[in-house]
Amino acid sequence: MRRRTFGLVVALCLAAVACGGPADAPRGGNLVSEASAEGGITLPQPLDATPAYLLAPETDADPKDLARLERVPGVEIVVSASLRRVTVEGPGGAQTLRVAAIDPLEYRSVAPESSSEAEFVWTSLLGGEAVLTFEAAERLGIDGGGTITIEGAGDIEVGAFADNQTPNIADVVVDRSVGHQMSSTADPLLTVGVAPGTPLDALGAELNEVLPGARLVPLIPPELTSNPDPSVGDGSAGGGVIGRMNFKVLDDGFIRPDPDWVTSNIATSTVPIVGEVSCHRLMIPQLHAALSEIEAKDLAPLIRSDDYGGCYVPRFIDRNPELPLSMHAFGLAIDLNVSTNQLGTGGDLDPRIVRIFERWGFTWGGAWTRPDPMHFELARLVETG
Repeated sequence: MRRRTFGLVVALCLAAVACGGPADAPRGGNLVSEASAEGGITLPQPLDATPAYLLAPETDADPKDLARLERVPGVEIVVSASLRRVTVEGPGGAQTLRVAAIDPLEYRSVAPESSSEAEFVWTSLLGGEAVLTFEAAERLGIDGGGTITIEGAGDIEVGAFADNQTPNIADVVVDRSVGHQMSSTADPLLTVGVAPGTPLDALGAELNEVLPGARLVPLIPPELTSNPDPSVGDGSAGGGVIGRMNFKVLDDGFIRPDPDWVTSNIATSTVPIVGEVSCHRLMIPQLHAALSEIEAKDLAPLIRSDDYGGCYVPRFIDRNPELPLSMHAFGLAIDLNVSTNQLGTGGDLDPRIVRIFERWGFTWGGAWTRPDPMHFELARLVETG
């Protein structure tokens, strides 16, 4: 399954979306699973856990810390990952990407539901193959399958496309055995999965008591961020930390979102250089931080405030209802210097602007196979203060 729509139920890359992989049946060693009667692989079922928090400890958590975290009331599982920023090369060229090394059978319990249910994702990882996000596959020029070269780990076959968190914690995911081949320093990252319905009010404080000093990022499940009325419209998208949105499809490639979702998630604020913007509330602090750094480095003249193309624009990609919703539909993208950075062109944005936005958690559309150089969209959450 590649990224696509099912009727009018649209999946969003940043949240829980459909997974994708090559058309061939996935390969993979039968490492800890049982062989089925047909000779394939039967994986153990994942735990019924809702990812609630990311924990970034200052140093690797030892087994005693993990055991203490799992004893916190409501916690079902704590899954560790090792995160590195390394050079990854594909048919489309080399990119600096985030590569996460995980235990696939553990991590499956805290992956987005659609990824968790796609067994070929996990058998691919167990077989030593890489799983890419859709965006990473596009940046690397991978279409349906192929081989990538990961710095320190060599050539690795791509086994599937899938999203790995809300938002994605990494661009490329590999098995822990592959991660051990990389010599670069890794940052530890823990995902805390809780029993469905667990109150989260006091959970964060209890987790911080176990690992004081660890950075805590909430991964709020959809039912706690919005309560849309299913009668509102024709489709549903989003979820996780950005909130699930019901919407009505209009005739011109636009949508009319559930007003309650808009009220809960879209905010208007004044940011440096550009001025007043309406974006998702999660994006505004990082957008403000990126533009503040650009201003502090005397690069503000490189962004034309009168050539701003908007942020929250509720529509499909290319205004085509056969395509997924645009990230603009969620207020998670911004277009800058529109007139000289049209879709399909190289554009003229200064590389320093791009690097600053990437540092503050954004992905630049100019690096895509079909370049969109005016476009920056939120790819990950970072601390802003």
